[in-house]
Amino acid sequence: MLCLIAGTGQAYSSDNATGTASQGVQIRTELYLYPEAGNSVSQGDSGGGGGLSAILLWTHTFPDAVTAISMPTDGSAVAVGTAGGEIALLNSSGSVLWTCQSGAPITGLGITTGGSAIAAGTGNRIMMLDAGGQVLWTMDTGSRVLGAGISPEGKYCAAGTAAGDILLTNSRGGLLWKTQPGSAVTAVAVGPDGAFVAAGTEDGSIYLLNSRGDVLWTHDAGSAVQSVSIAAGGSAVAAGTAGSTVLLLDNEGRGGTVWRGDDPINAVHLDPRGSRVGAGTDRGYAHLLNGAGVRLWEFGKVWSPEGENSAVTAVTFSSPADYLAIGSDNHNVYYFTFASRTPPTVILEQGTVTPETTTPATLRGDMQAAPEIDSTPGDTADPAPQEAPGYSLAVALGAIAVTAVYRRTGR
Repeated sequence: MLCLIAGTGQAYSSDNATGTASQGVQIRTELYLYPEAGNSVSQGDSGGGGGLSAILLWTHTFPDAVTAISMPTDGSAVAVGTAGGEIALLNSSGSVLWTCQSGAPITGLGITTGGSAIAAGTGNRIMMLDAGGQVLWTMDTGSRVLGAGISPEGKYCAAGTAAGDILLTNSRGGLLWKTQPGSAVTAVAVGPDGAFVAAGTEDGSIYLLNSRGDVLWTHDAGSAVQSVSIAAGGSAVAAGTAGSTVLLLDNEGRGGTVWRGDDPINAVHLDPRGSRVGAGTDRGYAHLLNGAGVRLWEFGKVWSPEGENSAVTAVTFSSPADYLAIGSDNHNVYYFTFASRTPPTVILEQGTVTPETTTPATLRGDMQAAPEIDSTPGDTADPAPQEAPGYSLAVALGAIAVTAVYRRTGR
């Protein structure tokens, strides 16, 4: 049984990258209080260890392959980029808040900690959008962008290009520096306040740069780097490679492979503390690992409508890792919860669009959980009600209605 409570209220945006006046928006809150038990996608192993349990809350289907996703730290939304050039923002119930057409495939995307801004790489451009989907600025990089990211607070954007450039801009699109370390830069990530930028290249190198663009260290990954992610303060860098490895390196470049799969790693996501790593593979699996590379949870295989394996192209999760989303080239986004708490949801009333397809996802293929070694990101108990903007009003109105009916039937 799926129970839905909706409420309304007022919210005001106070985080504006352009410095313009704040704009009030009408919001609605939707809470899924009792996800179906049948949507559990993990199980305990037979070796006596406890498996991390997740519930698949919903899937959403796009017209084109999903190429990039990102979410705010509270899991309240999912920013999505597609091969068709669409940038979209979904809330944590799977409803589309807005879409923006960039005109070229999205090759990298990031959202700020609070969801106030989104950066995307598309064609030869980096672009920044605000929380309502309005384009704030675009910048021509002079070469095809292969990776893009935004710092958690939204002050800096980074990009990597096919020409081998790593670029850092400010929040208004002004170029701060550009450097060319080697071959095509296939992935980038930028830490808080732009203090550190991580980058991966087609020739298998991982770089950490400081706020001036100076290279602090390099690491040979052994094969093309397809994704990078950075922890707060540059304390750790995760990378996924075409050689089927997940690497975890410290702030001096020490470390190496912590997990090896059977097929290329298309996407990685590292939590701010460096204690959890999400990974998506080319054969349709998503994994959640701890900092030692122990697999805590697995989802897969992801199938195409024709019944073939589909790649997991993107992974993101909240902090702590209570909510996790993956994107696939089968056009779907999947949203999971590990926690007993329902994720916060805010829907912008102005400029919203009707979701094309959002359904509770059916589970297909092999699904299992690896033994949990350390503490879990969240409890696995049934989700409990959570108060949100408009909740009290909705409950009050409902109580009045019930009382009126009761009195009428009593007479």
